[in-house]
Amino acid sequence: MKPSSRAFVRLPLILPIIIAGSLYAAGPFEKDSDHDGFPDDLEIATGHNPRVNEALKKSAAGGKCGVITTDLLKLGRPHNVLIVLDISGSMREPLGNTSRMDAAKKILARYIDALPTAMRIGFVIYGKADCGDESVELIAPVGRLNKGALKARIASLEPRGSTPIALTLGRVAEYLRGFEADNNHLILISDGMENCGGDPIQAIIELKESDADPEVTVIGLGVDSATRAQLSRIAASSDGVYSDVKNENDLIGAFSQFFNRMNRFYKDIVCIVSQYNAYLTYETEQYNKSKSYLVKAATRAFDDGARSAIKKAEERIDHNHAARMEAKDTLNEMIKNKMDEMEKATNAFVGRD
Repeated sequence: MKPSSRAFVRLPLILPIIIAGSLYAAGPFEKDSDHDGFPDDLEIATGHNPRVNEALKKSAAGGKCGVITTDLLKLGRPHNVLIVLDISGSMREPLGNTSRMDAAKKILARYIDALPTAMRIGFVIYGKADCGDESVELIAPVGRLNKGALKARIASLEPRGSTPIALTLGRVAEYLRGFEADNNHLILISDGMENCGGDPIQAIIELKESDADPEVTVIGLGVDSATRAQLSRIAASSDGVYSDVKNENDLIGAFSQFFNRMNRFYKDIVCIVSQYNAYLTYETEQYNKSKSYLVKAATRAFDDGARSAIKKAEERIDHNHAARMEAKDTLNEMIKNKMDEMEKATNAFVGRD
């Protein structure tokens, strides 16, 4: 038996990375579907589930905490909201006593006014034209909010084209480029289903597996049963939330739920922080197992490409583990500040201020 083959028998899961130079382009030890700091292929090799942040889930098991899907290292990072609004021709149709478009404009202006100043926002429209690339436009890149300018641009929008949901979702990762380390949120507003031949379910799955990894809210405006089914599937496929809107009050409720989820997010985290030692225990176990695997793999790698990929993976998990250990002391104060911020935003939106 050749020496390289003997190594592969002992560490079979590293075989495709080491023997096939063409696979380097696919990114060995890079994809991290559950965003827990451990690459998918490393989790598989060490007996973990690459789609479940197991240390975080275990830390909440048996307690009163919700299961937080966001990496704890993101807690102190900014929150970014990308609003994606349907301006297809059907948005002229009625919603209660007004049109769907006018209802959206009114409540969006109210929502924008209520957002915390530290929250960054971007705005995308789709349905400008038929099904081509020109149907989608980023009218406000993600950044610090100029509330007056954005509200004026929204007020000028007119319904006109088709509903290329999949094409639009396929661009969201690009619109969130540079913000992958932050807490990203996507609010998709539509009154119709995909009608340009795309697959919005696959598009949202790919978006969730990207580094942008936004939390997803889908809002259906006056939709029929078929559209409701598709929009609900988009939300469900991204572990998101769907809201069915039949009038302005429903739309206010849908945006209020966004603020309420943010508040629950931090309350759940307060609970989990009380179990942070348990989380660190589970995370450290996975780190040590992964570190041991990579050290052994490095001794069996026979070319520079394999050694480089393994070294980068080791540096990555070292950095993430150290950051999680250091985060413990700063979490409590940061979370209190975030909860106060979101409570003020909620009160402003629902008119309690």
